[in-house]
Amino acid sequence: MTAETPRAQVSKGRFAGRRALVTGGSRGIAAAICRALAAEGASVAVNFSAQADSKIGKASAAEALVADLRAGGATAVAVEQDLMQPGGGASLAAKAHAALGGIDTLVLSASIQYHLPFLRQSIAEVEEQLRINILSNIEMLQACLPDMARDGYGRVLTVGSIQEVSPAAEMPIYSLTKAAMKNLVENLAVQAAGQGVLINNIAPGLVETDRNAFRRSDPAAWAALQAGANPVGRAGQPEDLTELALFLLSPGNGFTTGATIYATGGSHIPNAGGQNRPELVLPESEGLTAPPQAAER
Repeated sequence: MTAETPRAQVSKGRFAGRRALVTGGSRGIAAAICRALAAEGASVAVNFSAQADSKIGKASAAEALVADLRAGGATAVAVEQDLMQPGGGASLAAKAHAALGGIDTLVLSASIQYHLPFLRQSIAEVEEQLRINILSNIEMLQACLPDMARDGYGRVLTVGSIQEVSPAAEMPIYSLTKAAMKNLVENLAVQAAGQGVLINNIAPGLVETDRNAFRRSDPAAWAALQAGANPVGRAGQPEDLTELALFLLSPGNGFTTGATIYATGGSHIPNAGGQNRPELVLPESEGLTAPPQAAER
């Protein structure tokens, strides 16, 4: 536990009695959402891939997170499932359902990306991104939506990307998959709203996670990247997205569905990035800061 990831102390919050499955929940943005859900009273199934976490030296990330959530009073369970396997999404949904007694809150965050130009990506690499980023999500939605619809309540959130609207040449297939999921969110949101199931998407920009740790090997380059990434002038932190995620997932959200909300520091706005972006021009004189007095009638 670090100062950046404080222990989630459970309250009788807006998610009391809710049962959440968060894919890729052991690290990054998804882990922050797990903490926030648990702190607000949800029972949380933290999905992880042992192979993926081990590759970056985070083999115990899920177990450590679940232990921390439980120490704060939450009901939490780590659910291992390799979503690369055909049927992995359906298998994960079944495991989480058995562990928590049902799923009414679903966060689809797990994804992979290859930083390679289009003509240098192998079909195997393309298939892997399609499998995890799209097909496993479809499997989980097909497994979870029927119960949500029958119960008359459900909340689904996909974690997309600014790549949906501003695709990078170094991540063409990843960008494609995120745009496809945005389209599916909009399609299903229309169909499910009448059954009390609301489905939304958040699209982060540059967020500091272990996924982009390679960019921080050169501190000067990382500082320059942050400065030019968005109008705010810094990379986001996973915790910057949690309040937005909680609102969209909460019972208190009864009207917002089919939405994509960009959490990018403003970088999704055309002409917003770069060092030459415009800044707010202040009045030349302090006397101009106050509005003129209205003339008496």
